[in-house]
Amino acid sequence: MIYTKILLPVGGADKHGRAEKALAHTLPLAQGEIIILHVIAPLSKVVGGEAHAELLRSATADALTYLAPVTAMLEKEGRQSRVRVVEGTPADTIIKVAHEEECDLIVMFTDGRDELQDMILGSITERVLRETDIPLLAVRR
Repeated sequence: MIYTKILLPVGGADKHGRAEKALAHTLPLAQGEIIILHVIAPLSKVVGGEAHAELLRSATADALTYLAPVTAMLEKEGRQSRVRVVEGTPADTIIKVAHEEECDLIVMFTDGRDELQDMILGSITERVLRETDIPLLAVRR
């Protein structure tokens, strides 16, 4: 099946090229736009005004640097893409953005449960899968 708009959330430290692996699975499925999403953890509400805006600008710049290999891969392939950097909680933000963008597929990398928090709350991928009505492709290691 070919999809016209795919959301590819990319986050965390990607020391093993997981984003590129997930993108490799995404490319054959994409007929249209691929939206790369990076979710910034909510910034402290104690910091407001211009200080909050500056923290958000800095986090966004860091995210764009982090996403550079993925966007370069898309450019090399000549694929239509866009990057969104959004502040929020990961699972909820992924679902919200997927609906806002009217995506017909979400592609996420998963490497299973490996932290105590994952064992208690479930992974982000699992939470998105449970809470969304949009098809989700989970790419495993």
